[in-house]
Amino acid sequence: MIATEYVEPSRRRPATIGIAVLSAALLVAASLLALRHSPSTKKVVVLPQATTTVTCGQVITVSITVGNDLNCPSTDGLVVGAKSITINLNGHTLTGNGGTAFGVFNNQFSGVTIENGSVQNWFVGLSAGGGLNKITGVRAFQNSTGLSVFGSGSTASGNVSFSNATNGMNLTGINNKATSNVVRSNGGNGIRVFGTGDVVQTNQVENNGASGISDGGTATTITGNVTNANGGDGILVSGFGIPTVGTNTANFNGAFGIEASPGGKDSGGNLAKGNTQATQCKNVICS
Repeated sequence: MIATEYVEPSRRRPATIGIAVLSAALLVAASLLALRHSPSTKKVVVLPQATTTVTCGQVITVSITVGNDLNCPSTDGLVVGAKSITINLNGHTLTGNGGTAFGVFNNQFSGVTIENGSVQNWFVGLSAGGGLNKITGVRAFQNSTGLSVFGSGSTASGNVSFSNATNGMNLTGINNKATSNVVRSNGGNGIRVFGTGDVVQTNQVENNGASGISDGGTATTITGNVTNANGGDGILVSGFGIPTVGTNTANFNGAFGIEASPGGKDSGGNLAKGNTQATQCKNVICS
């Protein structure tokens, strides 16, 4: 007789299988939850921005992104023809013939933004009238005057104006602002102010032929600027009202670091050294 061994079926086997199935289900659920909250692997498609081909002297009446350079022998580059529009130059350069034309000309319209491009070889690279306009990200070079902001409540910020024959920037009108611009190597003044209540703040103004900042306006605020190595004063205040001058740095200029108005407000924190005038500053205290 052949001996056989009887193996009793495990009474725990069904419970073990049930636990295994439940564990697998929980693992799948956890994986799905993690996948749901993990970064998507789906590619983000960036659609190209529609651009507009422009021509010399074109009057712009709607917001556009410029699609081409311009080289204009006799006319203005672009002319603003409506309020509350944006002209994005989109990295393009508008080039003139060195005569009496303007790279971008806005004589009267308000709420206009001009941005992101270059203007070269014009009488005025960019001229903005009206009110509440914005000029940003513009490079103005080899013009007679780089940038001109007039009207009221407008801002020129984050621009570069260099190698222009006269002034890098003119700031006129009422309550306009020039902030965080680089203005250098211009033949005349870096920034020329002759408006009312204008603000010149945190600009880098260097190596200009005359003064770095020349103020002939009324109640101008000039603070936080760096004005080094200019041919005349770093900052010259000869305007009216009560101009405010403070926290500026003015080094190695051809006359005073800061020559302020006798009736102005010294808000303190001005620094000056290495200027031609031994006293460094006049009518303000400089460290």
